[in-house]
Amino acid sequence: MTTRISIIDDNESILTSLSLEFQSHGYSTITFACPQAALEHHAKQPADVYIIDMRMPKLTGFEFYSRLCDTLKKDRVPAIFLTGVDNLEESALKNTTIGDYVLKPFSFNILLVRMEKVLSYFKRKEENKTYKIGNLLMMEDKILCTWFGKEIELTKTEFDLLSQLARRPRVAFTRDQLLDVCYGDNYNVTDRNIDSHIKRLRKKFRKANPEIKFNRIKTHYGTGYAWTPQSVAV
Repeated sequence: MTTRISIIDDNESILTSLSLEFQSHGYSTITFACPQAALEHHAKQPADVYIIDMRMPKLTGFEFYSRLCDTLKKDRVPAIFLTGVDNLEESALKNTTIGDYVLKPFSFNILLVRMEKVLSYFKRKEENKTYKIGNLLMMEDKILCTWFGKEIELTKTEFDLLSQLARRPRVAFTRDQLLDVCYGDNYNVTDRNIDSHIKRLRKKFRKANPEIKFNRIKTHYGTGYAWTPQSVAV
């Protein structure tokens, strides 16, 4: 699939020139002179990477980026900032985790290299958030899993609990250990909360694929729970 680049800049000539340059290198582009219009569009159709001007009349680059992350419900998105700012603002950019930036005036080749570097970094991070354990596929960024190809939506606590068990098969975790994974220092929960989560997990797996017997989460009476690998499940 062609990488989709969104360019947000109030300078129409920059939008046109950058769009043509990226397209000549095989990328798909969409441009916005209005950051608010960009936010409304990307709420439904996110891009793969964003080229953002720092100084725009309605929203600064920082403000746009922050609202974009909120809209997409992500801590970070792949982004490059275009800036002609002074040393103080450049220093602020260096201390953020926005991705990268280039100073105006800039060479397109430098922008291209930095954009591809940011994309590569985010791709590696994304790959690390998806892992397969037998017929179980865990997707950390979406907080869901698939079981024999069927999607199962999980709460964050359910996902953390399932991940802890499935990534260390046969290991019997105590309820206290699982409480620490799921709740940390929250002392307003008891070990029976883990029993409730396990019950809901089992129910979700059975509902998602009723024709397949789900017996992977084994109860160790008096101790806790363990994930039983496929090869030994009974």
